[in-house]
Amino acid sequence: MESVIAEKYAVALLQVAQEQKTVDAIASEIQAIQKAVETNPDLRTTLEHPRAKAQEKLEALRRNMNQKLSSTMENFLMLLIMKKRIKHFKAVADHYERLCYEMKGKAIARVLTAMPLAAAQRESLTEKLTQMFGMAVELKEEVKPGLIGGMMIYLGDQRMDGSVLGQLEKMKQRMMKVEID
Repeated sequence: MESVIAEKYAVALLQVAQEQKTVDAIASEIQAIQKAVETNPDLRTTLEHPRAKAQEKLEALRRNMNQKLSSTMENFLMLLIMKKRIKHFKAVADHYERLCYEMKGKAIARVLTAMPLAAAQRESLTEKLTQMFGMAVELKEEVKPGLIGGMMIYLGDQRMDGSVLGQLEKMKQRMMKVEID
């Protein structure tokens, strides 16, 4: 459900940004807002608080930003706040970013690894994914020590699990299916 909602808002925002020729500027504003919300728990609490007034929420965002927001972005944020959809902002931001990349003929691959990738590994993985999918791929890396080793890759609706944790989980599932006489 959240994905459907987020995609509709992201598409609408992208259409407005295209008309105004501000696609990249809006993308950078979205990233800045997302960073502000992620790093400031008080801001997140204010935005999600059901009794906080819409104007208070917008003011809290303005105060916590290192840059002035465009009128397009302020109007969009107010729309999300008024429609009680601000809690979906991260999903909207992710969809907007994906749409921007698709518009440029690129794809985003989310790569989860137990340890950060070396530059050579990153370059090799980018080349392989570009060949596999027939379009330029940009990596978004996340370090998840719980994977133990290997990596998981999410690209579009595809998931490739080459992690040690994933392999252990598959082994566990196979062992659970074995019947002992």
